[in-house]
Amino acid sequence: MITRAIAFVATSLLLAGALVFAPPVGLSVDLGSASGSFDVKPADQSLVCPGPLFVTGGASGTDLGVFERTGSTTLRYSAEGTGALEVKPIAIQDPAVTSLGSGRIYFAGEITNSTELRNTGASVGSPQGSMVVTGSTTQLVAIDSMRGLAAASCQQPSGDIWLVGGSTAAGREALLILTNPTPNDATADLTIYSDLGEIEVAGLSGISVLANSTTVLSIASFAPTVSTLAVQVQTSGAKLAAWIQHRVMNGTESLGVDYVYPSLAPQLESVIPGFVVRGTEAINQVAVTEGIADAGHSVRVFAPTGAEVTIQIVSTSAEVFGAVFTGTVEPGTVRDFPITDLLDGNYSVFVTSDQPVFATAKAAIGNDAGTPRIDFTWLGASEPLTEARAIMTSAVIPPDGASYLVFANPINEARSATVTSLETGVATVVSVPAQGSSLLGITGAASVSSDSGVFASVALLLNGQISSLALYQPTNLGNSVQVRFR
Repeated sequence: MITRAIAFVATSLLLAGALVFAPPVGLSVDLGSASGSFDVKPADQSLVCPGPLFVTGGASGTDLGVFERTGSTTLRYSAEGTGALEVKPIAIQDPAVTSLGSGRIYFAGEITNSTELRNTGASVGSPQGSMVVTGSTTQLVAIDSMRGLAAASCQQPSGDIWLVGGSTAAGREALLILTNPTPNDATADLTIYSDLGEIEVAGLSGISVLANSTTVLSIASFAPTVSTLAVQVQTSGAKLAAWIQHRVMNGTESLGVDYVYPSLAPQLESVIPGFVVRGTEAINQVAVTEGIADAGHSVRVFAPTGAEVTIQIVSTSAEVFGAVFTGTVEPGTVRDFPITDLLDGNYSVFVTSDQPVFATAKAAIGNDAGTPRIDFTWLGASEPLTEARAIMTSAVIPPDGASYLVFANPINEARSATVTSLETGVATVVSVPAQGSSLLGITGAASVSSDSGVFASVALLLNGQISSLALYQPTNLGNSVQVRFR
């Protein structure tokens, strides 16, 4: 034992001496050589197209909680970029894949389900936006319980969506359509507002939207007999695409159908182009003589914190007078401003307020000898055209109908926009008067650009029926990051 103790002490003294008298050793790390700037690629650009309209009640029309699609809808899309374009009907695992990089591609065909358009494998630094992928759907439906023209631009999924439009009053149906294009299950929480404020009922939170599926909910099950709706959809688990399908019936007569699409963030100044009015006499006949108050036009405003609002409607013709309205919207409430006495024409709507608001408009079309006699479309506020945006319109041409780009200019000096056919390359410059509106007939795929911040949307008319398309600019953010290793 004594021997072991002496050995331990001797060894310790030797180690201590080595540490004391050892030459100094310099340690350094060259952070510069272990650092760098790395490009973070943005998420794949993805758009979701809604698919055919839903009929309530199944084949018999009487099955509660059953929603089935009717017919097919025409999908049109165009793409140009790098990587590939994947086209995948929701609930089908294997997409159709087309390589990009050899010129712009175009497609028009029928689909029977909601469909995702996804740009995969794009080069780092490649641009995103509607010039890379754009699409829309158009459906002319004519069954006993539903008649009208319903169109929608394919939208970018989001985790926070506002839908301002629709009604669950008697004879009105508002279906909330939630589509999950991802392989992950999602949960949605709803907040519903009316003219009386927020509607507080059970069942609005924790709504399941399974991966690669569409969930349809009747808003009337949460908010019955509500004529003015605004709905917020917040998601977790995955981003969703969402629409409200709004249908109107008068007894057994259908009076139109359309989609309510997502609104922009609340604004102090909202610009709504594409307010097209046709068949005023037929609209007045239904609205006044038959007592259907919401058969005509209106502007809907939702004010989260309350607002004093001014609504100005301007025509594309200097010879046609529009209208001006003012009013108060109480905090957290939704208000409709009915619009009467407008002559047939093409208009834009300017909504200004002292607090940020959501604003949409419903434009009706009358066709006294047609079926339906009334159709309508919901229009949302637009973003200024600060860069080129592509739009894929229907192939509607006179005499059956028309497809218009309608421009709006809210400022006090004239502006202009350039519309270029993506198929022919022919460009047209459109002048938009100060605080005014202009329009241009188009078909097919086109790009719309302006260096002066005008606004635009597309109005579609076919066989006495109406719908509209928004000009979206879907992008995901990438970045360049500095990385240091220590």
